[in-house]
Amino acid sequence: MAPTLPSSDQASDQDNWDNGRLARKRQLLIEIVLRNRLTALVVDGDTTCRVLEQLLLRSYGVQTQGVDNGRDAVALIASGVKFDLIIIDMILPVLNGLEATRQIRDMGVHCKMLGVTICSGESERQAFLAAGVDVFIEKPLDPEHLVPILRELDGQ
Repeated sequence: MAPTLPSSDQASDQDNWDNGRLARKRQLLIEIVLRNRLTALVVDGDTTCRVLEQLLLRSYGVQTQGVDNGRDAVALIASGVKFDLIIIDMILPVLNGLEATRQIRDMGVHCKMLGVTICSGESERQAFLAAGVDVFIEKPLDPEHLVPILRELDGQ
């Protein structure tokens, strides 16, 4: 049997679905206007991921700081610097994200913590949540996941 091309109705349905997803993403990008000054720490050993995550946050007006390992994140928090949001990767050099999260929580830090990783299995999710993150998502960080968190932090 020869392969067939989708009918015009099927193609139209696919276009509508794709346009709907794009429209939803545009809506998320456009609609958030922060009323408060928010700060975020991005902890990621991959320079490209860290820079992209910081750029995404900055596009919403969030002031960011980035470090490339868990030890530096813990030291920064221990020095008294406060953040509204900490985005931390599970796989980090020097001190992994799980242990860094535990140490940060043990210091009494109660800010929102978002755990991110390329490993999205249930065991990874459970381990990160048990360590103390509030939310766990698979990389890449995108507006669909980030915008609701920023709205919550902004009191919207």
